[in-house]
Amino acid sequence: MTKIAIDMEQLVFSFEDDCQDNVYYLDLENGEIRLVHRSLTDLRDLTDEIETDHERFLYVPKPDPKKLKEDLRDFIDTVDDDKTKILLDVAMDSPHALSGFRKILQDKEGNSDKLKAFLAGRTRLRVRQWLEANSIDVDSPIEP
Repeated sequence: MTKIAIDMEQLVFSFEDDCQDNVYYLDLENGEIRLVHRSLTDLRDLTDEIETDHERFLYVPKPDPKKLKEDLRDFIDTVDDDKTKILLDVAMDSPHALSGFRKILQDKEGNSDKLKAFLAGRTRLRVRQWLEANSIDVDSPIEP
């Protein structure tokens, strides 16, 4: 297993970033998260470095929309108020379910924070599973 120090907050952020223009790589030598974005001025140097030393860099996967839907469905089960559950269930049919959830929960005391914490916990779990699947042991992780 490779043991490296990684800024877990930055890694979690890169896992959550669904912008198609942003691509992230984990540098296996120093634990840095490298962003590749087509508008960056040093893009050519960075992509050349990743391509020539591809064993050093590990692609950080994009968030899976199906997993988000599963997470939102699981979150509904944690809500106590039946009326809110019904509204959230309706929001699941929207192509933008997460924004629907946020809108519904913004007026419900504590539930908006509960959703944020719930989704962050799920992302951290997926990050840990991804690291383990890639035989990476985190040395002194900085947790979000």
